[in-house]
Amino acid sequence: MPTLKQTLNKISSALLSPENRHKIFYAAAFAPFTLIIYSYASWPFDIAIPLYGFILLVIKEPKLFSQKPASRLQKPFGLLLMVASFFLYYALVPIFPDAAFYGVANYALYILGLFLAFFNIRALREAFSPLFLIVATTSTSLASALAEPILTPYIPNLVTIIVTIVRLIGIETEVTYWYYPIITIHTPRGLVSMGFIWGCVGFASALLFSIILVVILFEETCSLRKKILWSIAGITGMFLLNILRSVMILVTDYFYGYEAGAQVHYFIGYAIFFTWTAIFFYIFSRRQTKAPRNQETKETPAPQTVQ
Repeated sequence: MPTLKQTLNKISSALLSPENRHKIFYAAAFAPFTLIIYSYASWPFDIAIPLYGFILLVIKEPKLFSQKPASRLQKPFGLLLMVASFFLYYALVPIFPDAAFYGVANYALYILGLFLAFFNIRALREAFSPLFLIVATTSTSLASALAEPILTPYIPNLVTIIVTIVRLIGIETEVTYWYYPIITIHTPRGLVSMGFIWGCVGFASALLFSIILVVILFEETCSLRKKILWSIAGITGMFLLNILRSVMILVTDYFYGYEAGAQVHYFIGYAIFFTWTAIFFYIFSRRQTKAPRNQETKETPAPQTVQ
């Protein structure tokens, strides 16, 4: 009769066989979502972030499972981190009283432990993208709070650019200053005034775009110079589109009234963000596919002609 140890070893060997290893890894990576959904039931954006991190893990499957398995010493440490991730709440709540019982911080620690339990430590490079996305994206509110006192003095300069564009269109506009700039436009229905506060700058969308940009460029093999140039182009485009967003809101206020402007204000930021992200990364991916084709064209010898 087999001993308990032999039985456990047999079960372990069966579970971690090559055909089952993939299934167990992804089942274990996805399982905590039930707790995340429970903790963030009314905040779908916070559910979408770790879900996108999980999708990145699925995309990385060929690279992940070409890595060597974790060593015997490393596996217990990884399992310890996975278990500890469920109790991270008790370490966070004294510092962050609003912390959820199981949130993205728990999930990030869990994924780190899962990598250490399954793969050689070199595979942590593949964990960078999903972990960076989860941790950095959920820190946008903190980054915005830190940036606000630094960048607020430059808001009048931004307002000047926006108002100048609106005036060039032919809309009479005035700017007065209280605690923040107040833009007043002369519409056919009368005066419409609105304050331009920190939330109108578009810092959060630019930061989120930058985080996604870091994740995408980290996976690419192009030179550092090209990555920097593409980053500058992407963030500059996001900045210009945020100016366009403000102009579109003011123009809508002028032609269709304050209520219509409020509706545009509600969705235009999301529309511009997702549209620019899709366009930018489509152009970037096309450049990546064109480069090998151009290289192949150069290497192909020209056909010889018979004299």
